[in-house]
Amino acid sequence: MLDQLLKKVAPENITVIDMAPKGIDKVGGMLWKYTKAMFRVRYLQPSSVRAPRTEGRNKEEVLSLANYNRLAIEPLIECFLKYPSSSLIINDLSIYLQSGDVKDILRCMNLSDTFISNAYYGSSLSDDKGSNISLREKNMVDELVAKSGIVIRL
Repeated sequence: MLDQLLKKVAPENITVIDMAPKGIDKVGGMLWKYTKAMFRVRYLQPSSVRAPRTEGRNKEEVLSLANYNRLAIEPLIECFLKYPSSSLIINDLSIYLQSGDVKDILRCMNLSDTFISNAYYGSSLSDDKGSNISLREKNMVDELVAKSGIVIRL
């Protein structure tokens, strides 16, 4: 989608926030695995993102890793809110929604003319060790879907 967007929008008007954990091959992954177009736009990526459900050994670790991700990602969201672009793409939004505030994402959506994101919405990663981040994530995605114009479920 980023490649297609670049055919219609100048690179300086596009921001990408890549929230995907590095080195995770089971689900998704970082955008550079799929396109080099991200190097042409404002690309924001936290220095480190963890995979709470697969890395955490118990409820406390899962919640701690989700909170770690929120703290790593919030400055990127604040950067976009301070310096918005007309188009925003967020890769692996569900990582932030495991602990972050959906209102932050809604504010980003409202500042951009084009908002594209992907988020996990499956059940294969449902073992969250009793932390309830999977249910939280799903509920937040549902809230964003309700405010979105076009939704594609894969």
